[in-house]
Amino acid sequence: MLKNKILLFAAFICTTAFYSCSKDGLTAGDKDYKTLGTSPRDLLTSSVYTTLKIEIQYMPGYAPEDSAIDNLESFLRTYLNKPGGIQVTKEQIAASGSASLTLDQIVSIEKRNRTEFTGGNTVAVHILILDADYNLPDVLGVSYWNTSICIFGKLANANAGGAGQASRRIYYSTLFEHEFGHLMGLVNLGSNMQQDHKDLTNGYHCTNTNCLMYYGIENNNLSGLIINNIPSLDPNCIADLKANGGK
Repeated sequence: MLKNKILLFAAFICTTAFYSCSKDGLTAGDKDYKTLGTSPRDLLTSSVYTTLKIEIQYMPGYAPEDSAIDNLESFLRTYLNKPGGIQVTKEQIAASGSASLTLDQIVSIEKRNRTEFTGGNTVAVHILILDADYNLPDVLGVSYWNTSICIFGKLANANAGGAGQASRRIYYSTLFEHEFGHLMGLVNLGSNMQQDHKDLTNGYHCTNTNCLMYYGIENNNLSGLIINNIPSLDPNCIADLKANGGK
C-alpha cells in the first residue's frame, strides 16, 4: 500500500490546475484544491470556520445509505469543534462510463461536478462515490486533496452486504471515517504525533491493527477487519487530534 500512496501523491503533485469559475465572489477551489494535510486545523477548530458542509456526489447505483451518513456525522461531532453545525447534502451525478479511473480522471470528475467550496465561515468537503475501480488494485478509498475524498463504490459494493460480509452501512461508514481521518491530519499528516505510532511501511497510517486509521481499512483487507463494528480511533490518534485543536 505504500507504493500506492507514493503514486497517489506523485499524481496529485502533477495535478495543480485550479477551477476557474467563481461562486458568491469566491474563486472556486482557492481554499480547497490544495495538498492533503494542509487543512486539519480548519476542520478541527472553530477559529476560522464554524460550520462544516459535506457534499456527497454519487454515480447511479451507488447512493450511500442514510445510516452511513448519520454515522459519519456522529463521528465528526465527536472530534470537530463546529458550533455552527455539520450540513450534509447528497446528489446523483452522471455515470463515468469507465471500468477504472486514474487520479487525474477523478480530479476532472470532481471539478465538473463539485458545487460547494470553502469560504466565509464554512469549510467544505467533497466526497465522490464512483461506479468504477481505481487504476491501482484493491483500493477502496483515497483522500487526495485537503478537502477531497473518493470512494470506489464498485469494489466496495462487491465486498459488502452479502452473506458473511459486513453490511454496507458499516462498510461505507468505516471508509468515510477513515478517509476523513486523513483530512483531519492522521497519521502525522498535519496533526503532529504526540507519541510515535506511524506505520513506516504503509505511510500516514496507524500501527495499531484495531485502529480506524490502520492501513488495511482502505484496501481490500477491510473485509477481514470488520463484520459487525466500525473501528474506532485509538488513543494515540485521538491525542493527535486534541493537540491540534480537536475535541
